[in-house]
Amino acid sequence: MKFKEYLRPASIDEALAGKSLHADSAFLAGGTYILSDPGLSARRARATAEGGREVVAIDISRIVPRTVERRGRELFVGAGATFQDLLDAQAVITSVVDAAKSMANRNIRNRATVGGNIAARKSCASLIPILLVLGSRVEIAARPGEGLVSEPLSVWLDRPKGLIVDVIIPLETGRRSAFRRWGRTACDISILTAAVSYRLEGGAMRELRIAAGGLGPRARLFPEIERLFEGKPLPRRADAEAAIAPLLSPVDDLRGSAAFKRLRGAGLIADALAGAVEEP
Repeated sequence: MKFKEYLRPASIDEALAGKSLHADSAFLAGGTYILSDPGLSARRARATAEGGREVVAIDISRIVPRTVERRGRELFVGAGATFQDLLDAQAVITSVVDAAKSMANRNIRNRATVGGNIAARKSCASLIPILLVLGSRVEIAARPGEGLVSEPLSVWLDRPKGLIVDVIIPLETGRRSAFRRWGRTACDISILTAAVSYRLEGGAMRELRIAAGGLGPRARLFPEIERLFEGKPLPRRADAEAAIAPLLSPVDDLRGSAAFKRLRGAGLIADALAGAVEEP
């Protein structure tokens, strides 16, 4: 079998077929992550050293949708939509806009895609925390000819498969949400991210969801923190921060000490709780 470094399929089914033939290949859309991935470079170097060539990229940039539109009480975002597409669309709620703005470099926003940011499953992913707390789903294509399958984003992140085609964000009446981030500079990648959503009923927070990134291997929901505040009045910021910090278990790395990330992460979550707003 002849291996190539770059494929440009004409359809999603063709892309899936290429992926099934070449297990060590990768889907390529905007390329802001995969082209800087040292693991990918290592695989390319290994294949060259062994005297062969492998499939490095399957270009899906022309075949995944880029639409961003409301359909009833749901926001449909094509996996090929860029971060800038999210900012330019009129249908996107403030908390999702804030998450997209966390990718501060305009040149990167013009290329980085929603699907790619999710599929990379990076701890500092800009969109995953807010998508999780809003109860988002993904539509995926898993096998050629079988159409799309929908599943919760939280499920897909635990067991990634197939190709993400669309992201569906529920726009629930009465739900408040907020996103916060911390980075070393405005244009740097996020070191820590946090997102919350809840209903405020009778002065108490209901159906509370809290997610954060930068505190572990990947961004995730924090049910252990949600249980602290579910059904209770919105706490004072200082009280919330003090209660949250002991439940965070970050690790030391080049981006900050565990002690710093625990303190700053608790502060971000407390800020998001206090700053959540309801969208029309």
